[in-house]
Amino acid sequence: MLRPVQVTGAIIQKDNKILIGRRAPNEKSQGFWEFPGGKVEDGESLQSCIKRELKEELSIDADIGELYSKYKYDYPHISYELYFFKVLRYKGNISISVHDRIKWEKLENFHKYKFLPGDGPVIETLINED
Repeated sequence: MLRPVQVTGAIIQKDNKILIGRRAPNEKSQGFWEFPGGKVEDGESLQSCIKRELKEELSIDADIGELYSKYKYDYPHISYELYFFKVLRYKGNISISVHDRIKWEKLENFHKYKFLPGDGPVIETLINED
């Protein structure tokens, strides 16, 4: 069994809305919505990974909070260890690089979007906490 791929995701909230992004046509799983984030590189801590990913994907400098949620998610061909962090605050203007759309959306409207299946458990946690 291959070691699961470690991935971090950011929960960025503003005015009762959460930032989500849609994967661009040139990306894997194009058209699916997700939380910003990405794969942990060798020797990188989870916090430095999410900070780097937010800089690369959204051009923001984020202060990362405690680990919010972590779990393993198995797809037929690969396993992921997912780590979600809440962003406390950020500096900079959000701009798009890897997504073709980004949106501030209320949690109660998340059912209208096609999210990556691996994001399902953290969305449930967020909804149950609400």
